[in-house]
Amino acid sequence: MKVQVTESGTWRRTLEIEAPAEDVEKRLDAAYRKYSKTLNLPGFRKGKVPLGVVKKQFGPAIRGEVVQEMVEELYREASQSEGIQPVSQADIEDINFEEGQALVVKASVDVRPEIKAEHYNGLEVTRPVLRVDDAQIDAQLASIREQNAVEEIVERGAEIDDVILADVEELNEAGEPVPGTRQEDQRIRLMKDADEKPTEVAEQLAGVAADETRELKLKRPVQNDAHDHEHDHDHEGEDHKEHDHEGDDHEGDDHAPEEEEVTFRVTVKSVQKRTLPELDDELAKDVGEFETLDDLKNRIREDMKTQSESAARRRVEENIVDALIEKNAFEVPDSMVETYLDGAVESYKKEHAGHDHAIDDEAIRADGREHALRGVKRYLLLDAVASQEGIEVQEEDVEKHLETMSARHNIEGARLREILGRSGQLDQIQSDLQVEKTFDFLIENAKIEDVEEGDGE
Repeated sequence: MKVQVTESGTWRRTLEIEAPAEDVEKRLDAAYRKYSKTLNLPGFRKGKVPLGVVKKQFGPAIRGEVVQEMVEELYREASQSEGIQPVSQADIEDINFEEGQALVVKASVDVRPEIKAEHYNGLEVTRPVLRVDDAQIDAQLASIREQNAVEEIVERGAEIDDVILADVEELNEAGEPVPGTRQEDQRIRLMKDADEKPTEVAEQLAGVAADETRELKLKRPVQNDAHDHEHDHDHEGEDHKEHDHEGDDHEGDDHAPEEEEVTFRVTVKSVQKRTLPELDDELAKDVGEFETLDDLKNRIREDMKTQSESAARRRVEENIVDALIEKNAFEVPDSMVETYLDGAVESYKKEHAGHDHAIDDEAIRADGREHALRGVKRYLLLDAVASQEGIEVQEEDVEKHLETMSARHNIEGARLREILGRSGQLDQIQSDLQVEKTFDFLIENAKIEDVEEGDGE
């Protein structure tokens, strides 16, 4: 096999590959013989069809199949032998073959940029100091009380903080049920907003009692784009939350989305009063292995401190990436950005599978292009730093990580490794660990200014 590589663009390479005629003839002869043994033609015993007949009747199809197989093999072998790291699908620009002659293939492909990272020592970045205060602890305790509230059916009209159990269905403009929208046994909680005023739902359903039907009118964005629009009532087992879309953050939009008024028929089955438990040692014992309320508070504080430290770490990592990109200007192949966006679109589709709105692939790609470009540069720069500094993941690094995973998920170590190996996740773990070690190096060598922030993430 002969290979000639030429630069046809900054990150584009064209390969001209030639396979000797004798190699092609061997493959063709093997293919003809294979088919002669499997063909069942009138006038011939099965497996005894002469090669001349096979070539005459099926020659073009067999040659096409063999050439296609060889083209794929030749491209793969040529890329490996020439040290090419493709980041896109190859474009097969030309295939030249006549029986008895050499097979010549011309293919073009984008290659991974060879980046040399510079100015990565002594990066000047900020790191948020995220304090955990008593107000945050109190908020967590309030949430625990809410989660452990006791509910009992009452024979009266619904009041603020009550939960209504109801069947809910959307109505069309004629007041008739919209097919497929009926959901039974929905839990709707009558709540106050941030200003301590009843929400729209609470106002409209106040006083409703068991066996009563009432219409609920709410606004929602028109469902005609790639954004996620939920029904304006809860799914089973969840408390109702107000769907006030004014002020929602629609990234990439230049103006607020168009809204439509939707009417729901709410048929109440029961009204339930919620009673919060006392904030005492008994509550602490109920929610976990705690002897006292102070034990619970200390655990909450420790957990929130850990979360704050993790959030601060993530922020300083991304600040370092921004500084790296600023100090290392380079272009990347469009194909790498497109591949990144392919993954973003697929992730969005999986997350929104089953939703009743259309997904605009192009809108997602347009909104995510800048983020994708940053993601590609982030990957290339971190990999370059790791290579230049000899940062590698050792087997003991992987073992330590797997031990942590094993304890967290209560899975025996060997079994966990087997599961991760079959799913291909071990390679991803090694990649993630290398990124982590690279950030460790960059943070250790950076000039970091700690900046206090009032609220934790």
